[in-house]
Amino acid sequence: MIRKTLLPAVLVMVAAGCKQILDVKPINEVSEDAAITSPAGARAALAGMYDGLQSTNYYGGTFVFFSDLSGDDVHNQLTADNATIETLWDALYRVVGRANVLIARVPGVTALDPAERDQILGEAYFTRGLTFHNLVKLWGEQSSSGLGVPIPLTPVADIPSASQITRATTGAVYTQILRDLFVAESLMTIGSGGAGTHQANIGAVRAIRARVYLYQQNWAAAETEAQAVAAMGYSLAPNYADLFTQDGQDTPEDIFVLDFTPVDFQLLGYYYRAKGAAGGRREIGPTTVLIQQYAPGYTGTPASFVTSDLRGQHDISFQAGTPPTVYGSKWPTGIGGEDFHVIRFAEVLLTQAEAEAQQGKLTEAQVEVNAVRARAGLGPLDLVALGQPAAINAILQERRLELAFEGQRWPDLVRTGRAVAVLAIPAFQQLYPIPLNEIDVTSPPLQQNPGY
Repeated sequence: MIRKTLLPAVLVMVAAGCKQILDVKPINEVSEDAAITSPAGARAALAGMYDGLQSTNYYGGTFVFFSDLSGDDVHNQLTADNATIETLWDALYRVVGRANVLIARVPGVTALDPAERDQILGEAYFTRGLTFHNLVKLWGEQSSSGLGVPIPLTPVADIPSASQITRATTGAVYTQILRDLFVAESLMTIGSGGAGTHQANIGAVRAIRARVYLYQQNWAAAETEAQAVAAMGYSLAPNYADLFTQDGQDTPEDIFVLDFTPVDFQLLGYYYRAKGAAGGRREIGPTTVLIQQYAPGYTGTPASFVTSDLRGQHDISFQAGTPPTVYGSKWPTGIGGEDFHVIRFAEVLLTQAEAEAQQGKLTEAQVEVNAVRARAGLGPLDLVALGQPAAINAILQERRLELAFEGQRWPDLVRTGRAVAVLAIPAFQQLYPIPLNEIDVTSPPLQQNPGY
């Protein structure tokens, strides 16, 4: 609930298992004032923020699951008292709360080297902006004047203060997201590539900003940001499968990657993979409709799954049995040690292509989309011959195939205005319901999304 997740950290919680500069001794049950008074405390609190991003209710599971389940992989009926929706809301606001504590306390840690201090603050601003965007794209109305989500910017002193939180307009939320990203960029010293991809960095700031502009339908700005990211030297991994290896490996495509290990694990492979030898529980599986996007002749049998798309060959697998079990195999194990790309260069290329196509720049757009297709083993598209509407649809189809099982499908359907037609759902279901407990504990109560 808000009164728990936005409370400043009466506790600063930090988990072990982080890599790189986050490999610090964990601290538990320490008040925020005591914890963030030294360089070691600031680093530990930063690790705690990343631990929140890795939560199995955030990028380690629920956030990714629901952003696919609500689309056309699995029909999903949501209600305001859905417990999983509440844990998702809580997980995201918990990360916001940890970022707020860092933003408030780290400037007072005078023993920190100024460059490290600014980098920590930049990572906190980035993470807050990223999370506000994840919140508004699931719970916020698309209209700038419509209902967005709460945007707390400071640690909350006590429970009564937390209960007074209100929903900002969607326009105000986006203004804050962009402000956070610009501040993050101004503070950061880590640019792009290499070991820095495992923490927030300038490349990640600009890539997420391109994504945000795409959601705002600010096509020119999205194109400009995507071009800036491309100029930083990123390139596609030579092999699609290299992005999803069991132990995680660095590729030239990495922009911002969350580290996971069998100890500090994510649940994606476990929930997608088949039971038994495949090592999963298969609570979530690819639908026939999705499989046929890779293999149009698929009729439900392994023999009918014939595709030249290397993404389909990697993402869709069958386990022997009677009948055989089809499952999502993007993550090769159910152990959970595979790293997760919060954003990678293929998405940036597709963002640029879509933004250009929306502006009628079809010749330019086909360069980016065909680079992604070539890596997938597919021939080029002639977007000019297709014409603008069909070209935009072709780019959106590439997003679906490239980013399947990475939590992009549902937000894409909503932002492009296709969710109602594709899923045959009432219009109100394009927004998630505000968790009932959040409404119960706020004063005045948070306004519920229509229809719930």
